Amino acid sequence: MNTVVIAVEGISDEGAVRSILRECGLSVGMVQGKGGKSALLKKLPSYNQAAKFMPWFVLVDMDSADGCVVASVREWLPLPEDMMVFRVAVAEIESWLLADREAIADFLGISVSKIPRNPDSLQDPKQEIINLARKSRRRDIREGLVPRPNSGASVGPTYASDIRDFGLRLWRPRIAADESPSLARCLQRVEELAITLAGR
Repeated sequence: MNTVVIAVEGISDEGAVRSILRECGLSVGMVQGKGGKSALLKKLPSYNQAAKFMPWFVLVDMDSADGCVVASVREWLPLPEDMMVFRVAVAEIESWLLADREAIADFLGISVSKIPRNPDSLQDPKQEIINLARKSRRRDIREGLVPRPNSGASVGPTYASDIRDFGLRLWRPRIAADESPSLARCLQRVEELAITLAGR
């Protein structure tokens, strides 16, 4: 199985990216980034240079459902190498996770009817998951994902690790792609990379 170097904004993104690659018959070699979006974009040109010699998958969040992904990609990486897959999640990777409605409902311990449709249109998918977690039947979800009162934190203490594990173990990219056009395009691009690598 061909291995791919990945770069993500943070650890919460890593599980879903691993699942996307696995779905396309690829595996993860090294993991880069995890220092936030601005740090990742700063390193993007050097990652692209490295993609002359090995396959890369780099994912960043759009951070808005209103932004133009195509324009952003052209600005951030106008000339990607053949073995570079650079994708932008609309608006955040959490929108892709919400797109597997049954799996995320089971994980959060809530009814699937509470999971919104058309997650790519959500302005703040991360906050949507936190708000849903407040309604969870499971105490560990409420205490782990929801920020503690007066803590000043935007997420709960185990949010990043819990979301990473959900993305890796329970989330189904193919199912989610039916609800998320931006994820469907990402899967198509990764499949193209897999075909290219298989022919080398």
